[in-house]
Amino acid sequence: MAARRGVTADRVAAAALAVLDEAGRVTDVRPAAVAKRLGIRSQSLYAHVDGAAGLRRLLALRSLDDLAEAVTTAAVGRSGRDAAEAVVRAHLSFALVYPGRFSAAIHPPGGDSELEAAVTRVGRPLQTVLQFLGLDDGPRVHWTRLQLAVTAGFASLVHGEQLTLAPGADDTVEHLVAMLLGHLDDMVGAGPLVTSGP
Repeated sequence: MAARRGVTADRVAAAALAVLDEAGRVTDVRPAAVAKRLGIRSQSLYAHVDGAAGLRRLLALRSLDDLAEAVTTAAVGRSGRDAAEAVVRAHLSFALVYPGRFSAAIHPPGGDSELEAAVTRVGRPLQTVLQFLGLDDGPRVHWTRLQLAVTAGFASLVHGEQLTLAPGADDTVEHLVAMLLGHLDDMVGAGPLVTSGP
């Protein structure tokens, strides 16, 4: 089916991201809602995305790009433990500010080379830092899984309004970061790590 004049792939992506930001979860984004935002029939959307699966893939790619930019920007000009902390904080911030996009970014590539490349871009800053700090492949995988689990779990609790006791969740972020970096210190070796950069 031919695409409606004026409806481009970029406009579809922008509309889908807007719906995702409002919904807060990628599982709540339907092709019909995106088509409605664009003022087209749902069938017309299929000229740009392959149904719900194609829409999910599009949202994953765009969200992974956004997350990659956030963590890469955070790591620029930093090294060692300082860079690791900056990436952890950027990841947490992204999950808290953009819960829908964060949920969309957690998308196993499944052999899709474009998705694999996007996932690699997200992970590159942290993997580079962990390699520099001397972590082998296995420990790097375990630590990044822990970091992802902490980020996803905490963001889910915050957005589910399940953290009701004082002090506020912002204070807990500091404890989460300290916990992750403390574990990283333990994995790398005894004593605190020394940042080699400025």
